[in-house]
Amino acid sequence: MEVRAIAKFTRISPKKARPMARAMRGLTVTNALDQLKYHQSKTAKLFYKLIKSAVNNASNNYNLKEDNLKIKNLTVNTGPTMKRYWFRSHGAADPLLKRSSHFAVIVEEIKPTLIKKRATTPKSEVAAVPAAASPMDAAPAAPILAPKAKLPRPKLTQRLKKVLTRRTTNK
Repeated sequence: MEVRAIAKFTRISPKKARPMARAMRGLTVTNALDQLKYHQSKTAKLFYKLIKSAVNNASNNYNLKEDNLKIKNLTVNTGPTMKRYWFRSHGAADPLLKRSSHFAVIVEEIKPTLIKKRATTPKSEVAAVPAAASPMDAAPAAPILAPKAKLPRPKLTQRLKKVLTRRTTNK
């Protein structure tokens, strides 16, 4: 089963996002999320949110497990460009193009499950929950949790190392 998520009008140039998208294709979702979590680029943060959204769609709508999903396709398309001006000396101006992107991700199952049923809640369960009389009557039910221990950073794969290459410009 395939599940998709879309992010439109993202304020990053598609030229900057495409190398990271190429590196993410074909990875398992858990591996991709671990690598994106510790990557410092803006693209990594946007892709992390997008892939996490696709995983949540899969788990909530189709009861799929996160560790049984892989990234089938991750596309970066051009969005609208905002045209501004960069004022220069002697009354001149240069064009300043603020580009945007549309992202789309498709995740699929690695091993197909036999039962593919939509996760729905029966209406009787929703109606059976009584509402509190006032906000003062409701007691906090969430226990206080201990802080999470820091996990070690995963090593970057060869795919992501290629994205991090620096270019020098000689002026």
